[in-house]
Amino acid sequence: MALRQSSPNPVVHAGVKALAFGVAASFVLLFAVNAHSAEAQPTGTFGPEVTSASVAGQSLTASGKSTAIARDGYTVKDPPAPEPVPVPAVVAAPAPASGEDEGGSAAPASSAGCEANVVPTPGPPAAGSLQDIAYQAVMGYGWGEQNYYYLLALWNRESGWNPEAHNASSGAHGIPQALPGSKMGPGWESDPNVQIDWGLRYIAGSYGTPCEAWAHSEDYNWY
Repeated sequence: MALRQSSPNPVVHAGVKALAFGVAASFVLLFAVNAHSAEAQPTGTFGPEVTSASVAGQSLTASGKSTAIARDGYTVKDPPAPEPVPVPAVVAAPAPASGEDEGGSAAPASSAGCEANVVPTPGPPAAGSLQDIAYQAVMGYGWGEQNYYYLLALWNRESGWNPEAHNASSGAHGIPQALPGSKMGPGWESDPNVQIDWGLRYIAGSYGTPCEAWAHSEDYNWY
């Protein structure tokens, strides 16, 4: 048996097309109107809504030059400025008292000034005497007359100005009591000029002046 497809009714076909066009037109019109409305009122429809709210118990107080901030009953303060570090004062150590050295023990009288020692001052010696030889030599050293008196006292104590004075126990010899006497050089046994010359050179090299040599002899009983 053969089938034949029947053609649709022209009226129905036209109605369907009209209905489809109407639906499409409605959608286009709907979107056109909504887009125009959103563009005309941007803040009314789509803008975010901002509301203010306060939180109970939260507060913050600060001033332009304040060093403290208060919030929620707590106060935060800037740390105080550090105190300046005290600089210890420099105190000079007291000078040792007269007659004491830096260690606190008694110092020899020479450190307090050899001039503190008093010796006789009988005046210039007789010309040509052994003392006169020594006096002229002392002036040549530039020590002055007072140093001659210290030398006079020193060698009076050592030998009594005797060129042949000899200490049997120590071996010291002559006017300056050189030890040993032979180190004074040729003529050391009895020549006063050799002995005086050596004695003054020894004093100059070891003590500086007869005054200092006498002070040492006063403190230690030798020079």
